[in-house]
Amino acid sequence: MRVLHITNNYPTAEQPAFGAFVRSQVASLQAAGVDCAVFNVDGRGALWRYLWAWLRLLGHLLTHRYDVLHCHHAITGILLCLTGAPLFSKCVLSYQNSPSHEWGRGTFFLLYPFFRRIILKSREEAFMGGKKVCVIPNGCSSECFRPMDKTECRRELGLDAENRYVLFIDVNPRRAAKRHSQKRRDRFDEALICLCERFGGPVEPLILQEENPERMPLWYNAADLFMVTSDYEGSPNAVKECLMCNAPVVATPVGDLPYLAKFCPDCHVIPSFDANALAQKAWEVMTGVVGGSEPLSEEADGSGVRSSREALLKLGYGLEDTARKLVELYRSL
Repeated sequence: MRVLHITNNYPTAEQPAFGAFVRSQVASLQAAGVDCAVFNVDGRGALWRYLWAWLRLLGHLLTHRYDVLHCHHAITGILLCLTGAPLFSKCVLSYQNSPSHEWGRGTFFLLYPFFRRIILKSREEAFMGGKKVCVIPNGCSSECFRPMDKTECRRELGLDAENRYVLFIDVNPRRAAKRHSQKRRDRFDEALICLCERFGGPVEPLILQEENPERMPLWYNAADLFMVTSDYEGSPNAVKECLMCNAPVVATPVGDLPYLAKFCPDCHVIPSFDANALAQKAWEVMTGVVGGSEPLSEEADGSGVRSSREALLKLGYGLEDTARKLVELYRSL
């Protein structure tokens, strides 16, 4: 089976973290025996880049044959439709965020007829009515992301062994430059100020953007917690990576995080988007007022799994599980 992955999120030498989750997914499919190729649409910064990408994609499809064309993100789905390929090929579209925040509901329903399957990263009732729609979150490598000694991780990263550290991640450079954007750096800064006041002393931010993905387990294990302050998400990979390390996450109620919080004792989701509430929950986690004491929800399988890592693997969030689901989907087209 030959599959072409068409994506506008893919790592480069200059930006090794950008779209690393797509590369991991492609690698897991290759390990499962799928012949994968990648067409990278780099449209950042100018409309003409997307026009040039459309011309390149058209030429590529005229000279190469694939069994499945898999688009990642709505914009690549639009480009593929403009080539006419969905009229002759088996096509799949994966959203990375909610369709409401990825070119909107109207675009979702315009694209719907042209794809055999549409993959969402978290369940949203507004988009679940069609038979083509399914929910397959990106998987996370349990081999790469694992619990490590906090002191050793801090030593390797050059961090103080006694300081308090809160992690914030945004790998999109254009978005990261805007403090009031999807990831809401402004909300993080406000929560950090509240947290410092609560402790009566400094809490250091760890702001990551261009870190090598291979070093991310060090940061997850070194930080006291990873704070997610976003306005919206799909199924954020950084959260699953952190939880696979059994490291704490404090987050706004976005994407599939409220669902994960039912099963993962290290996932703490507040019911609002208030910076003070984030700071309060972060203080509780860092002082041990709340912690990993709840067993895996009975909704899963009643097994009493007590670690976030075990819960993720039980729930099928492993990289191999996602690859298996995608292979089954491709074969069903």
